[in-house]
Amino acid sequence: MQAALIKAIRAERARVGLTQVELAERLGWSRQTVNKIEAGERMVLAHELVDLCAALDVTFAELMVKADQRDRRILGL
Repeated sequence: MQAALIKAIRAERARVGLTQVELAERLGWSRQTVNKIEAGERMVLAHELVDLCAALDVTFAELMVKADQRDRRILGL
């Protein structure tokens, strides 16, 4: 699930036109944290999903619906 989530976060960030710095600022995180998440070097914790979705202005369901079809199938969505 982590790989699909990482891809979805990266894609949504790009879709809305945010840089890693801008997303980090919205979250109150460092750019390095966002970079590590998108690089798969740091897991996204469940409680962080709420903030991530709010910063990207999507619900978790919307974020995952926009994920790659193969990834959604793996997640059972």
